[in-house]
Amino acid sequence: MATVTNRVAASALRGQSVKVTLDSTDSAQLATMVLGTVCTASGSSNTGVISSIDVYGTSFEVTPIQPNKRFDGTAQGQLAASVTVTY
Repeated sequence: MATVTNRVAASALRGQSVKVTLDSTDSAQLATMVLGTVCTASGSSNTGVISSIDVYGTSFEVTPIQPNKRFDGTAQGQLAASVTVTY
């Protein structure tokens, strides 16, 4: 398992995909990510799957799956700028 840190806060509403933005160091990991990989946001038990990868940029999207169809950390409805994502 690998981890990256979200650098820009993003809306994480129930049932909606969430954009995870990385810095230049973590963005090197985009090339090794695989669509459909399960990931978890730190500070919660919320999980999702990688649904889109911007391999030429600095972001990827996660579609929430369980337990409540949200992919956020401790701040409900928002993926904070310091949340660690494990995939």
